[in-house]
Order: sequence, then structure tokens, then C-alpha cells
Amino acid sequence: MEEIKTPERLTLEQAKAKFSKVDPDSGKTYGVSKAFDILIDDKLYTVYDIGNYEHPNGQWNGTPTTWWLDYSDYGPVDEDDEEEGEDFQPRIRELIPYVDKGVHRICWQIHYKQRNTVKYKWDDFDVRNGGSCQIYANGKLIYSFFARSVDYALSKAQYMMVQLLEHPYNFLDQEENRGRKIWYYGLPATVDPGYEAGNIKVVPDYTNISPETWWKEYYIRKNPIIVETDEESMADKRIDDEHFAETKDYGTINHGDALWDGMINWFRK
Repeated sequence: MEEIKTPERLTLEQAKAKFSKVDPDSGKTYGVSKAFDILIDDKLYTVYDIGNYEHPNGQWNGTPTTWWLDYSDYGPVDEDDEEEGEDFQPRIRELIPYVDKGVHRICWQIHYKQRNTVKYKWDDFDVRNGGSCQIYANGKLIYSFFARSVDYALSKAQYMMVQLLEHPYNFLDQEENRGRKIWYYGLPATVDPGYEAGNIKVVPDYTNISPETWWKEYYIRKNPIIVETDEESMADKRIDDEHFAETKDYGTINHGDALWDGMINWFRK
């Protein structure tokens, strides 16, 4: 294999100007594409895959030779973020040859907090314990769960770090899942990120089915047949029916935890 020579060092814009190409049929630009983000000193920076722009560092380490880190500071992403100050000047740096060894592709954070609560019930006060564990990846909250003890929280968090990566739903970039096609109780639908990290909303897909038929089938498939006719069971059914009617009027289903997915087929084409 011919040894790669150290190339001319370019900024991202210079690399785009030199190596980007335009497909004459689609009009799309290719040649310089985002590979992934990495967290450095609590800030996200992007690694780019730049075809025909190779560095020897990758060849020496047996890693891709076309990966380059843009370590430039372009300023706050959010206009309301005043961390950099009003006089911030972008610092444009030349691309750095990126070697994917000795680097945390994902920087994990586990935040656990215990608590005690007081509830007044049956003419008396009841003191109870609880706790919540939050999992962050590259500085972004991606999942949380209830845990009373530290041991349980940390053990489950370690397990969840693997499960979240292996699941079809992209927990690392949950916005990427917006509009993903699924089967929900066997009915066509799409998903959107929910109100909390790791939660989803289900949006019915009426392309090949009428709204009335979709919701009728959803009600039948979701609700078990009620055999008991006692007052408590019937009261629960009335509450469920009221909730169903509200959800139908709203038009989307607040499903909740994306990992609670026994009724979901994630691979609808």
C-alpha cells in the first residue's frame, strides 16, 4: 500500500470548495459529509468525512483516512445563549486529522437524585422515598427512570447504556426519528419525539385507511374484552373510554416510553 503523504491543511470551507461535487441529475452536493459529533470540553464538534482528502494518521492507526475534525468555534448555537458574550469572534481553525482511537465517541453522564416525599392520605401523613436517574449522552438528556436506591440506579443505567444504543429508535438524536414509519397495533402510523426525553408520540397514517376506521381498529386492538361487570371494572372502563375520546379528538397518541414497544413494529417501509 502506498504511503499517504501529509496533505495541505485546509479549513472546512476551503475543503468544501476543493472537494465538494454536485450531482448533475439530483443537484445534491456530495464529497464532504458529516460523520458524527464528539464532545470536547463540554462542547460538540463535528467530524467530517471528506473524500479524496486523506491524512497519514489514519493509515498509521488503521482507521479511516478521510475523517477530519472541525475544531473551530462558530459561537453560540442558541441566540439567547450569552455564554460567549456579545463580542464573540468566531475562531476558524484548520481541520485536524481525526483518529478514532483513545476517544470517547459518546461521553456518558449519569445523574441520580434521591428524595423523600410526604403524602396526606386517609387522615394521616405518609412519608415515602424515591429517586430519579437521568442518562445523558454527549451532553444531551436522552432517558430517565425511577429508582429508589443508588445501587439499582447505577446498575440499571449501565444496562440501559447498551440497550439505548441497540434499539431501533435513535435515542442519541431523537429528532431524527420524527416522521419514522411504524406499525402501531398493526395499524400504519409515524412517530414523533414526545414531551420528555425517551418518550414518543404516535401519529396515525391515514394514507390507505380512513380516520374513522383507524381509530375504531385501534380501540378494538388496544382494549381487552371486559368480562367482569362489577362497578369498579365498569368505572375504569368509563375512564378509559373518556381518555380514548380525548386522544382521538387530539389526533395523536402520547405513547410514552419508546422502550415500551411490544405493540410497535419499527420497520414499516
